[in-house]
Amino acid sequence: MTKSFAGGIAISIRSTLTPILVSTACIVALVAPAAAGHDLKQLEAFEGWMVSRIEFEGTRITKDHVIERELCTLVGRPLRLSDLRGDLQRLDNLDIFSSIKASGRAVDGQVVLTLWLRELPFAVPYISYDITEEDELSIGAALKSVNMLGQDVFVAGYLLYGGRTLHLLDLSAPWIAGNHVSLDLDLSRVERENELDGFRETSYEITPRIGSYVGKHGRVGMSMTYLRVEADRSRHTLSASNRDHLVRLGGSLGYDSRDSWGNPHVGWQNEIDLSRTGGVLPGDGDFWTTHVDVCRFQPAGQDRTMVLAGLLSLQEEAGPGTFPRYLDYRLGGANSIRGFDVTALGRTLRGRNQLLATFELRGSLLPVREYELFNQAADLGLAWALFADGGLAWNGRSQLEWDRVATGGGGRHSLTDAGRRHDPTGFRC
Repeated sequence: MTKSFAGGIAISIRSTLTPILVSTACIVALVAPAAAGHDLKQLEAFEGWMVSRIEFEGTRITKDHVIERELCTLVGRPLRLSDLRGDLQRLDNLDIFSSIKASGRAVDGQVVLTLWLRELPFAVPYISYDITEEDELSIGAALKSVNMLGQDVFVAGYLLYGGRTLHLLDLSAPWIAGNHVSLDLDLSRVERENELDGFRETSYEITPRIGSYVGKHGRVGMSMTYLRVEADRSRHTLSASNRDHLVRLGGSLGYDSRDSWGNPHVGWQNEIDLSRTGGVLPGDGDFWTTHVDVCRFQPAGQDRTMVLAGLLSLQEEAGPGTFPRYLDYRLGGANSIRGFDVTALGRTLRGRNQLLATFELRGSLLPVREYELFNQAADLGLAWALFADGGLAWNGRSQLEWDRVATGGGGRHSLTDAGRRHDPTGFRC
């Protein structure tokens, strides 16, 4: 499953049925529904014509090669509307344009294709906030650029204070060479009262990642993480100094056939991730981590989508005292079982391993449209979403029991801003 559904909020009615916790509810929510298909009626008369030239109109900072590398429609080849629809969808997936249109005109028996592109704001300073069940409200300044230097490079920085102190820098360059060879870098510092584990926590994380496409839908990646965790009290870290240094090296294989990245209607998004912390690597700890993540998007009518997802996470320690308990999975809240407070459910339903399942039904209330303010544009829409979650966390086989299974349900809230969505709370151990 996707690791988290950003902005998950549930209004729930709780009851106990046998030993299984049940929570159900329904609300209407603000999300960004999937955009309608691109209108190519004006180009139907040019189907099969030779393309003599492709023009780009409306771009101010985006480099031409960022657009050209997404196109299967090429000069000197016949125009195929099926290929062009795929081209426009890939450009939409870049999340740097608020609107994309195509038109054509006849010149000397051939067609000149024009792509009309309206860019999202280059950089947006704003006030950001973060609300979690455990840390409550944090608020502060943020700066986001979805198209740094016109190269489709995403950069975001957050300085949040309140329930927890969060300093975060996120960089993503999705295509720097070859077949979508990508580079990502996450830097963060978090200071908070770890209520569930009972200590004041200060953590620092550095994670560089490289990735690449394998064919059209295959994905491969490799990452290394340095995580330092400091505690203000003894017996909460592996190290007697109350400061752990964890170094992790991992790799992943994935398959992604979604029709749209912003809000998919059909397709798969799957990933297997395997990493090693410690062992031959320097630092504290010695354990393996495996994630098996499966997500299916299935049409349920013209304006509705079903989402079926599952996530299995296993953390295998090499021996006693090699796995830090602050990396246990604690169920409840937006990142696991929505409808339950992690500060309540997470005290008892916790463990090195977890199994989560999600069913979600999404539908559109108002279609996506472009809005303009002070010569800046963004596309927004209104939708509803219903969900049901279930999960289990455990350490040993003796804890694989039905009375440790929790389920929840409700409505999902997700507000999309200009450009890529990023949830600064979404740290997956």
